[in-house]
Amino acid sequence: MRAVLLLLISAGCAFATPVPTLTLTLNDERTLPGWHGSPVGNVRLDGKNLTSGATAQQPKANRSGWVGWVDCSDKDHPERLLIVKGVPSGSRLILLNPSGSLHTILAGKPIIEALGFDSDGLHVVVKSRALHGPAVIERFLMKDGVRDRQYPAYESSLPPWAVVYRE
Repeated sequence: MRAVLLLLISAGCAFATPVPTLTLTLNDERTLPGWHGSPVGNVRLDGKNLTSGATAQQPKANRSGWVGWVDCSDKDHPERLLIVKGVPSGSRLILLNPSGSLHTILAGKPIIEALGFDSDGLHVVVKSRALHGPAVIERFLMKDGVRDRQYPAYESSLPPWAVVYRE
């Protein structure tokens, strides 16, 4: 199975200029016995590997050219996949900005189960949890990784950017 995401970046009216297409894929996917969550593999952007070791999950990109993925590698041995009780464990979100710099954002809980870019173009949103218990939804500024807001995922009145991550 190969996950593919096409990202359209527009620099004005879509009818006036052609829209370049970036291809973001998850390759070299690992087979994990009993795991039915997000696949784990290597992130590739326009044919160029951004990761190695097949320890990445959930590659995403926004319209501004930022790319993000969950890093499920062992901190002490980056080439190894960190698995806890059969679950790939990744609490680090890696962001690649359009200039090529990498940023690491640490989620509040040990397993990032969902991520996405806020429509404002300035923030990234992460939903994380432990093996048991409630999840937390956090919003971070992409430019410096500072947490802007945090809510329990079961909160009944979430702001619009967090509603899609509600439990």
